[in-house]
Amino acid sequence: MNEEIIILKKIIRYRLSYSGTKETDILYNKMISNKLDNLTKEELLLLSNLFKDISDIEIFNILTNKLKKPPKYKDLINKIIDE
Repeated sequence: MNEEIIILKKIIRYRLSYSGTKETDILYNKMISNKLDNLTKEELLLLSNLFKDISDIEIFNILTNKLKKPPKYKDLINKIIDE
């Protein structure tokens, strides 16, 4: 595996575990953490950007279908939810 991908996954896993609230930590670990190995490098980069662009509360609401998915991240979010 590419060193860049390994580092990116470590950064994302850390981010998933320390989001700021227990609820989002649990949801992220349940819905996203175990699916990182199925994502491409481009999808990992997009996921990393998602956490930079959107607040944890908004991501939580998107993943629980309380908020509409942003077009830029729609395919990625669908892939995460559907797997």
